[in-house]
Amino acid sequence: MSFFSSLRQKAPFLERIAESFTPTMSRDERFRLQYKLPQEEYILDDTNTDVSFLSPYSSKFNDDKKMYANGKSVAYVFSGKLFLTPHFLVFKDAFDETSCVLILNISTVKRVERSPSQSYAFALLVTLYSGTQILVQFIGLRSRSEQFCEKLKEMLKHNIPNAKRLPEFVESCYSNFLIEKNVLRKHSIAAPKAGLGQHFKYPGQPDVAKEKAKLRLWFEYFKENGCNMAMIQNRTFQKLVRIGIPSRMRGEIWELCSGSMFLRFSNPGEYRKLLDDNRNKTSMAIDEIEKDLKRSLPEYSAYQTAEGIQRLRNVLTAYSWKNPDVGYCQAMNIVCAALLIYMTEEQAFWCLSNLCDIYAPGYYSKTMYGTLLDQRVFEAFVEEKMPVLNDYIVQHDIQLSVISLPWFLSLFYTSMPLEYAVRIMDIFFMNGPRTLFQVALAVLKVNGDDILQADDDGMFIAIVKHYFQTLHESAHPDSEDIKYRQITKFQELLVTAFKEFNVITEDMIVQQRNKYKKTIFENIETFVKKTQIRRMPKTFNLSETEMSNIYDVFYQSIETHKISLGTGSSNMTFEVFVQFLGKFCDWCKPCKSDDDPVYKKQKKNFLRKLFNNWDSAKLGELTINDVVLGLDKMVTPDMLELINYFFSLYDEDNDGQLQKDEVLQMSEGLLLLTTPWKTGKYVDLLTKKAIEDDIADEIVKESHPDQETVDKIELPAGVTIDEDKYKAQQSERYLKAASSFLQRCFEYARPLELDQQVDLLDLSDDEDKSEKDKEQQKKKFAAIVANAALDPTRPTVIDLATFRMVILADETYELFFTTTLRSSIHLEEGADSNGNNQVLKSMFDGIIADGRRVAAQVRRRVDSVATNRSRTESIDTANDQATTVSTATATTRGEDLDDFTADHPEEHEGLLQSSWLDIDEDGDEQHEPRQERKVETMAPSIQERQQDLIEFEA
Repeated sequence: MSFFSSLRQKAPFLERIAESFTPTMSRDERFRLQYKLPQEEYILDDTNTDVSFLSPYSSKFNDDKKMYANGKSVAYVFSGKLFLTPHFLVFKDAFDETSCVLILNISTVKRVERSPSQSYAFALLVTLYSGTQILVQFIGLRSRSEQFCEKLKEMLKHNIPNAKRLPEFVESCYSNFLIEKNVLRKHSIAAPKAGLGQHFKYPGQPDVAKEKAKLRLWFEYFKENGCNMAMIQNRTFQKLVRIGIPSRMRGEIWELCSGSMFLRFSNPGEYRKLLDDNRNKTSMAIDEIEKDLKRSLPEYSAYQTAEGIQRLRNVLTAYSWKNPDVGYCQAMNIVCAALLIYMTEEQAFWCLSNLCDIYAPGYYSKTMYGTLLDQRVFEAFVEEKMPVLNDYIVQHDIQLSVISLPWFLSLFYTSMPLEYAVRIMDIFFMNGPRTLFQVALAVLKVNGDDILQADDDGMFIAIVKHYFQTLHESAHPDSEDIKYRQITKFQELLVTAFKEFNVITEDMIVQQRNKYKKTIFENIETFVKKTQIRRMPKTFNLSETEMSNIYDVFYQSIETHKISLGTGSSNMTFEVFVQFLGKFCDWCKPCKSDDDPVYKKQKKNFLRKLFNNWDSAKLGELTINDVVLGLDKMVTPDMLELINYFFSLYDEDNDGQLQKDEVLQMSEGLLLLTTPWKTGKYVDLLTKKAIEDDIADEIVKESHPDQETVDKIELPAGVTIDEDKYKAQQSERYLKAASSFLQRCFEYARPLELDQQVDLLDLSDDEDKSEKDKEQQKKKFAAIVANAALDPTRPTVIDLATFRMVILADETYELFFTTTLRSSIHLEEGADSNGNNQVLKSMFDGIIADGRRVAAQVRRRVDSVATNRSRTESIDTANDQATTVSTATATTRGEDLDDFTADHPEEHEGLLQSSWLDIDEDGDEQHEPRQERKVETMAPSIQERQQDLIEFEA
């Protein structure tokens, strides 16, 4: 074993080969995780060295306080590798990486000098604040060693401010109190602040003699190997942790093993600042914390008092503000309550941070993905290590995860008595999360015979619960050997866990996690999606498929939000909102016009207005519910409802009126929305109808088909369509519609509060007025009204009724609000893997490939001609004949547009698959003749205008 370790030390390339097997984590990340260092640490340099150290309180330390006496070493020498980071010196031995581990904060270094007794080698003598001396003998090229020393010198200078805070910090450590009182004989010093156990006693009934014996062992270890920020961890350290840490020392050893001591030192005052800065603030996490405070370890007396509850509240609240992605999650109160028994508030706060981030990642999150993943890993270990028990569990349909989930989530605190749970935590903080798997497997192993008698989940739970309640009893009460009778069930559990299941390693856990991670995350995402869609507000125009697509694209757009991890904000900012609509809406997709500053500004203004309208909470962010409700309004099939909604976008004060500036903004919004059709990127129904009519007329003119051959008509080969011609016609039509819109808006606008500025009506009953006077009064009134509407000094407004009339007066805009706008929002398509909407085939390919649509138009032409001939024969006069023909032709043309989708829904659906053509997506929807719908829809507006005129002339 030592041979291969030495080989690895001498051949660094072997480490690089090993690193290639875990590409998901960088070298610095693995280094930080192994030694529990803060996130800002990274490896600056590393070198092979031989290290020996000697504590000033050790019996080996001579009177002259020199590590070497008469040229002979009085300290052990360890070979290994020394790493340098911005704030730490880390040494690991080459034998098994556990015989000597030194995690030294550079702030603890008091002096560095060349070793005078090592003239033949390049060596440094490092003296720490406590007096401990460390001799570092470099192995390898001298130039590399000097390079390492230069970087160390630079880091020592940078850490001078931190070194000034060190004396005050070490006074908070109980190990420093032991040394100063019992070695330096400072009897006047007081013990540092500790956890709730200092006043409310520690859990269980500890044997005073054993507690003192353990404390004595730790005291001797501190004298020989240093303490707190400058302690060497070796095999003895691990043994002392396994036999149990003294209650008064437990808080310090926990934060030392977890690395939270380094966080506390590097972030002075942050805990108190979090509480002060967020005092009196409320959040969902704080509300949940308040509900669980009195349910946190209720069996411990401190949590029946205001002091214990307040400490727990402070730590949980501070952490919720520090990590808003997590906030507060179930079972965090249990773990934090256990920490506070042995730690101060600040110690518990930083220990909780590292526990959530390093030891139990994902356990305490919104989706609890870490716990669910480890439950699957645990089941895999049970299947592998205990196949007989696993087969029995599967055969009887016993849900193992239901039983083991609380063990992992609460770290056994709610399963076994506190005095035993903290013993598990001692080893947990030293060995990492594999401890939970080892103990859980040991519980099943020890109770295997009883579990094989269980028939259901209830019996299984009862067996395990009884076992945990009797951990203090003898494991072998019937044994003749007194030594066996003295072994408790808890001791047997520890031996089984850390001897028999010592084969469970961190690498095995990581490998199993990677194996099941994808499946677990997919299950979580599916469950979250179903739950959230079920809780979405009721909509009237969106199908389940469209809701699902909106959900997918919404969270794909928010790259920082991870659904399975439950991290990141789930709300959408304006910038993300623009990208989101670009995946669904034709008029929001990137185009060449984006290079035009004017168009770019118009687009931003309209989208900002849409964003603000959808923002129900007025917080500058959109939730998934806001987006769903907003899109539901945009795709309504009710034309009047969509017109009303578009009007409301600009009527921000909800007074039912739009002034001149708002009308201009609305005109810009319409120009933006119609850009894809104005530029010819897509066509609407009117253009499509014109193309088919032209083709049908051409066929009728050239071939003169009769009723018998019309059904057999097919497009001749080589038929081409002049795209540029129809694009130009459509562009001109949309530009004309925009111009007419503004013209009519200002033509029908009425002066604001005009009745208060001029006497418009003459209500007198003077019958003596002549007709000439009345006529002059009417002309005067008309001039006043006209001038008032055009006078820039007197504001004019249009109301909703007027806006409807203006829209319905234009064939293009009427069709836009009836069909075109709704069909430009492709919610049913979703997004592909690249996040882009699927691009459909060209419209013209569809027309040329399928002549049945044109054949239908030809049939109408033939029917129309036959009808005209029949009517011509039955009419005597030429004038009546012309009138009849004109009426029939107009009716036929009106029906052509409406019957287009009704007669041939399959062709209509096929033609929808186009990039240039953009028509109604509902193949079954029939459009009423424009002439009839216009009269019916405009009726209220015209009646209102007529009523106004009647009142004028009354």
